[in-house]
Amino acid sequence: MQFETRTAESTILLGERLAQLLKPGAVVALYGELGSGKTTLIKGVARGLGVREPVRSPSFVIITEYAGRVPVYHIDLYRLNNAEEASAVGLESYLSSDGVCLIEWAERAESLLPAATIRIRLEVIAGGRRIEIEGLAPELMQELKQFG
Repeated sequence: MQFETRTAESTILLGERLAQLLKPGAVVALYGELGSGKTTLIKGVARGLGVREPVRSPSFVIITEYAGRVPVYHIDLYRLNNAEEASAVGLESYLSSDGVCLIEWAERAESLLPAATIRIRLEVIAGGRRIEIEGLAPELMQELKQFG
């Protein structure tokens, strides 16, 4: 399912709406170039999951944990080269937790991601962002479709 957002705030609102559909243990993998809106969408998901503190890209620390109605793990694999390095920083323990994992640059650890991973591709387009979401159950896709 594709969405187009025109502003950072509308990208955040889409993230909030998506958060309402996520269950504990969900893994969300985000793909897109630098500046495509991955962190902005994650801000919305975190806000929708009840995170009150500011969300920033954890590029240098790799994993930032937030308290929400479930634990939220913001994982940024930009500085890693492959799945082996992601495994070395403990990615698998987060993937098997009861929290929600939000993973930027997920292609760097694709082989570690569970089959039920929700995949989101973001792309800069004229006037905004194109956001494609795959992996949600059909009934949840219908709920999310009401956003657009």
